[in-house]
Amino acid sequence: MRKKLIYLLSLSITFILLFFLILLNYSYSDFDSSNVKETISLLSSETYNGRLAGSTENAMVADFIENKFRESNLKPYGDDSYKKDFDTICPVYTNTTPYLKILSNGEVEEELQYGVDFKEDMINFRGNTFTFSNKDKISSFFLSIEVTTSENKFLFFVPKEEELYFRSSFMSDFPYDAVIMITENTKNKIITSLNEGKEISIHIPFESETKTISNVVGVIEGTDKEAAPLVITAHFDHLGQDGLGNIYGGALDNASGTSFILELQRSLSTFAKPNRDIIFVALNAEEFGLLGSKQFAEENIFNIKNSEVMNFDMVGITGFPITFMQGVDFKDKDSELLNSLEEICKKNNTSYEVLYQDSSDHASFNKLGIDAVSFCHSDLSKIHTPYDSLTYINLDAIDSVYEIVNQKIMDSCYSKFTLFLYNKLLILILSIILGILIGYPLLKKKQ
Repeated sequence: MRKKLIYLLSLSITFILLFFLILLNYSYSDFDSSNVKETISLLSSETYNGRLAGSTENAMVADFIENKFRESNLKPYGDDSYKKDFDTICPVYTNTTPYLKILSNGEVEEELQYGVDFKEDMINFRGNTFTFSNKDKISSFFLSIEVTTSENKFLFFVPKEEELYFRSSFMSDFPYDAVIMITENTKNKIITSLNEGKEISIHIPFESETKTISNVVGVIEGTDKEAAPLVITAHFDHLGQDGLGNIYGGALDNASGTSFILELQRSLSTFAKPNRDIIFVALNAEEFGLLGSKQFAEENIFNIKNSEVMNFDMVGITGFPITFMQGVDFKDKDSELLNSLEEICKKNNTSYEVLYQDSSDHASFNKLGIDAVSFCHSDLSKIHTPYDSLTYINLDAIDSVYEIVNQKIMDSCYSKFTLFLYNKLLILILSIILGILIGYPLLKKKQ
């Protein structure tokens, strides 16, 4: 009787454990890089028109991200709202006709062609209409002309290979009121016309306006509220649309990073509760000078000062090693985060490189002494052009980043016991034990 009781107890415990582990493991939804690519396709499409901060489409993306956080049951951070608003100066399309005219005695002598002979660079629009002559201060250089009038200071420059489709990031405090790209032929015409006493009149179809925009923040809450959180970020804004109707979709920069963290939060939300909070931050206005990350970091410095921050900006291109980027302020500092990522890469035989530049959102955290690293595939050949498209995104490259990130998150946010429970080998072992327990009486009866 006692042996039968022990047998039944062993059978019951094994069955219950196996059932629990199967339920636990199969409620977890794995990270799927095809979901990442699908979201990249959506975010870089005409629907979102380049996601320019301050635009209707940018606000639509913020809504999209908020809904994804809600679907995954992430909690709002700090208060009841996922969106964290802030004001900034944004470029706005005026829907006016651009022109560059050469005037002689007040009459139009020649009008140059927008998009062929000249085009605005997006770097600043404090002014958008200028008329100048040799009576103003003109400084001519090899590939540029600097013009200073009584009201404005602006710059013409000839870009590399005279390609007028590149758009710079927007910086409202840039020292020039506007920057205009021109061909070398246009530069020569301007200089010759000024020397002949003629006037130049130019209008570009953008202006600056203060708008309210949002970061979007959600949290997978951890068990230890005293532990420093892990912060995972990516910027979702890009460069919008130019006056010719070209959409700067920014598939790599940075629909890729945004889509990566959206898939990451979806997958992790189905996993066990972490030991510490994991904060997901979709940042805005990176293309305006890292404004969203600056806003978030400064506003939450006391809560995240001891955190590790992993930022994703341009992931998913083959032929490039994973770049771990930190700000110049961290060049001579010991980074536990970077050290751990390098160790994982070496263990996995994954090629990587380390750069120290302030060219992504990690820099806003590094400047405050917070340990932050950006992940990127540093293919700069198409970024900030209309050619940064889904065509070049590769699933294997996305997976290569995920392997590193997932291992880091598992090591730093979950206990060994939790990871043991999610080991499918344990299910196999318990299944074998259960099979033996069920088969043992039958085998004994046959004997």
